[in-house]
Amino acid sequence: MVAQLLWILAVYGIAVALVHIVHARHLRRAGEGTGRRRHYVLITSNHERQVEWYLRALSWYALLSGTRVRVTVLDDKSYDDTLKIVQRLTHLSGIELVYGTWRSDGQASREPEADSNEDEVIRIDLRHPMEAVQIPYVQG
Repeated sequence: MVAQLLWILAVYGIAVALVHIVHARHLRRAGEGTGRRRHYVLITSNHERQVEWYLRALSWYALLSGTRVRVTVLDDKSYDDTLKIVQRLTHLSGIELVYGTWRSDGQASREPEADSNEDEVIRIDLRHPMEAVQIPYVQG
């Protein structure tokens, strides 16, 4: 009896989550022409252990909130597989992901274009440990 009750609660919870996701997507598509979006610029350096979580957190944020999210990852001379991981995650749903390299003079090899329908540009320098808290669903 308890097992059946738990199954009913689990199915109900999954149904509620799916309804929220579908509703958020509907709202995002309905306002696509006029909606604003957030643009996160992440500056990384040897972040292969964290970058996947950061990008997946932004993807979940976009899907659950219905916010259009664009992410630009600029890598500062990583010696690990940070860019390979980012390249592999370009298919994540909910976000538009582009990547490039960050030169030591503070310029990007692929400069993020300013777009008129972006609500705000949020620059997060992940080389500083406490800046990651600006990413939704990431705790410091």
